[in-house]
Amino acid sequence: MQRELDNLPDAIEAARQNGRFFCKFLTPNDAGVNGAHQDGVYLNIGSWDIFFNEVSIPATGIRERLVMIHIDGWQPFESRIVYYTSKKEFRITRFWSNAPFNRNEMVGALIIFIPLSKEDYKVYIFNTEEEIEEFSQTFSLSLADNYTVYHEDDIIVAEETFEDKVLELVAGYKDFPETAVMAEISRKVFMEYYSKKKIQPDKDLINWVDTEYTVFRLIEQEVYKDKLIRPFGELQPLLDFASSALNRRKSRAGRSLEHHINYILTNVGLPFDNPGKTEGEKKPDFLLPSTNHYHNPEYPQENLILLGVKTTCKDRWRQVLSEGERIPNKHLLTLQQGISENQLKEMENAHLQLVVPKPYHKQYPEAYKEKIWSVSKFIDYANEKYTLV
Repeated sequence: MQRELDNLPDAIEAARQNGRFFCKFLTPNDAGVNGAHQDGVYLNIGSWDIFFNEVSIPATGIRERLVMIHIDGWQPFESRIVYYTSKKEFRITRFWSNAPFNRNEMVGALIIFIPLSKEDYKVYIFNTEEEIEEFSQTFSLSLADNYTVYHEDDIIVAEETFEDKVLELVAGYKDFPETAVMAEISRKVFMEYYSKKKIQPDKDLINWVDTEYTVFRLIEQEVYKDKLIRPFGELQPLLDFASSALNRRKSRAGRSLEHHINYILTNVGLPFDNPGKTEGEKKPDFLLPSTNHYHNPEYPQENLILLGVKTTCKDRWRQVLSEGERIPNKHLLTLQQGISENQLKEMENAHLQLVVPKPYHKQYPEAYKEKIWSVSKFIDYANEKYTLV
C-alpha cells in the first residue's frame, strides 16, 4: 500500500506526464459511510472525457465500462465506471471493496484519477494538508466546487468583460501584487462583475477564493509571458524559474483565506487583531476583541475569542489548541471539504468549534452537520459579545 508522502512526487510527476486528471475531495457519500444506498466515488459529468474518452454522453439507458485501477504497492484491480441517464448519476464502483484504504478515514481526502491508457488508471489518495496543498498548488487548482478536471492544454478563458475587469484592476503591474492586494482585486472583480452590493459571508468567501485562482493565473500569464515566449537556453535558469513560480503559488494560497476573513470581519464591524498575540511568541490568526483585552486580567475571559484560519485542517487543527491559554474553547475556520467522524470527535473533545462555509456542510458526516458552525453563525456569536465594545 502506498505511503502518502513518499508517493506525492510520483503523483505530481504522473499527472504532469499524462497531462490530464480528475480529482476531488471525498464526501461521506463517496466513501460509503453515511448509510446511503449508492456505492462508489461520484464522478462529476465534467470529467466524462477522462473516463469515457471519445464516447458521447448517452441520452437514455446506462453507459458502463470496466477499467483497471493501479495503486502503488497494491495489486491492480478491476472497477466499473457507470452512468445512469435516469438519475444523471456518474460513479466508479467496485473500488472500496478492492482498494487498500480504510474508507471510514477517507472523508475529506483528495482522490486523484490519472488515465494511463484507455483502460488503466493510476489512483492516489492524499489525506493530510501537506500533500493536498502541495498537489493542488503545483497545478494551481481551485477546488472550491469540490472537484476539478485538469487538462494541461487548457487556456484560461474568462468572459471578455470579466477579463477586462481583471486587467483594468492590475494595469501597470510589472510584477505580482502583494497577496493582500491580490485578494482585494479578487473581491472587487467578483462583486463588481456580478453587481453585488451586500456580502453573503458563507457563499462569497468561497466565491472570492475561487475567483482569486482565476485572477492569479491571468496575472501569471501576463507577468510571465516574455519568459514563456523566449527559450531559456540552459536548464538551470529554467529550473530556477519553475521553482520561483511554484513558491509564489504556495505563498498566495497560504495567505488568501486569512485576507478574506479579515475583510469580512472588518466589514461587519467586529473588533479584532490579525494576528493577535497571546503568551510568548504565540500569534493566533485572529484574536477578538484585541491583544490588549487578552492581556488585561480584568477583562472577562468568556468574552475572548480565538479564531484560527486554515484552508485545510485534517492534521493542523491541533496547532490552534495551544495558541491562547486564557481561552479554553477555541474556533477554527476552514475550507476543508469533509472530515472523518473520528477527527470531528477529537475536535469536539478538545473544545474546538469548527467553522465552515455553509455550502460545504453537506460534505460532512450526518452526525456532525448540525454541530458545525457557518461563517454567519460565528459572526452572530461574536456580535453578541462586542455590540458595545
